[in-house]
Amino acid sequence: MNVTLAPSFVPNPSGRGTLGLLWECLFTYFLCLWTVVHTNTNPTDSRLAKSNSKIIWCCLIFLLPEWGISIVMGEYIDARATRNHANNVIQGNKDIEAIPLASLSPGDDTGHEAHKLVESIAPAISSKENGHVSSCPVSRKFVGQGSRWKLVHGYLVGMGVLQFKLNDATTQVPTLEQIEKFAKCGMLPTADFLNKKVVALQKSDRLAKGVVCLQVLWLVIQAVARKAEQLPVTLLELNTIAQVWITLFIYGLWWFKPQGIVEVIEIDFSYCKKCQERLCKTVEITGQPTTSSVVESFALVAVLVVSAVFITIDALGWTAYFPTHAEMIIWRLSICLLVAGVLLIFVSFGFRDREDVSKTIFVFSFFLAVVARILLTIEALISIRSLPVGAYKTPSWSDFLPHIG
Repeated sequence: MNVTLAPSFVPNPSGRGTLGLLWECLFTYFLCLWTVVHTNTNPTDSRLAKSNSKIIWCCLIFLLPEWGISIVMGEYIDARATRNHANNVIQGNKDIEAIPLASLSPGDDTGHEAHKLVESIAPAISSKENGHVSSCPVSRKFVGQGSRWKLVHGYLVGMGVLQFKLNDATTQVPTLEQIEKFAKCGMLPTADFLNKKVVALQKSDRLAKGVVCLQVLWLVIQAVARKAEQLPVTLLELNTIAQVWITLFIYGLWWFKPQGIVEVIEIDFSYCKKCQERLCKTVEITGQPTTSSVVESFALVAVLVVSAVFITIDALGWTAYFPTHAEMIIWRLSICLLVAGVLLIFVSFGFRDREDVSKTIFVFSFFLAVVARILLTIEALISIRSLPVGAYKTPSWSDFLPHIG
């Protein structure tokens, strides 16, 4: 029997195929989208409920990234406010602890006020704790004076992970006022304790994130190289890079948010009378802290910048090859709809004093954005049925970069 043998070494075919193009784009975006989502999960939820929550978030980021960014920015602002309010009291306690009491004159008004302030936080800065149950958070050094809180600790409060049990019947997530109250009397969980809990409980997939970073880097470098060598960049590649840009921005905002925590970090004061006394003696904090207008303005500008970059990337396909003239019109019209939708979002903020008008404009703007993104995605997918020959050529050096697809 005659058998034709292949050479001992056969190189990979030059260029790429249709399935390879589909795989590298869809795989990159799906992996990026799935790993970027940091949901606030309820420990009592079933596995199916947790998966559904993540799927809903993925759909939200895909169809309404502006809305998703506004939610993520809100979480970031809340976590930042929680951290700052806790640190204000922590730093204040340290400053008071450094005041030598002997140097304060009881007859002086300033000295008298300082004495009162020191006495009000004395339980928080005392080096010896008396009367506490051996297993209570104070005795076990879970709470007390420590280093300043970080953003990750603020996220724990916003996620509902950090909870306080004040009595047998009440377990609750603390408000900003309560955070200040616990910090004021030295009953706030220390940063070291929370860091150990986060490391033990979170389920962040670092391998998947590393693969995502390499894949995204390869996709972007290859697109730039294709432009440099005057090879066509497909609409699918442009649309994928635009979508990935959104997810990477969200991941940047969620960088310090713990991922995959499904258990509550409970600080139980219910069985220690000394803890109860210290909490009851603490002066109530009055007034609800407000978010800085500068931070709110930054959030609004962030949405505008992210949307502008997304639109610009897709607009690079304005003069690309389209299988039909109608598809070219649809692509360009979709970009115009996106621009109109983003602009209307900001117009709606000008009518905040008229809630009905603002809400109508807001909903209509999101409708335009959803329609535009669906049209762009569909066109990006169906356009690969008819591509220029150069679309399947690859810059030779890009094959040496690690990637999947």
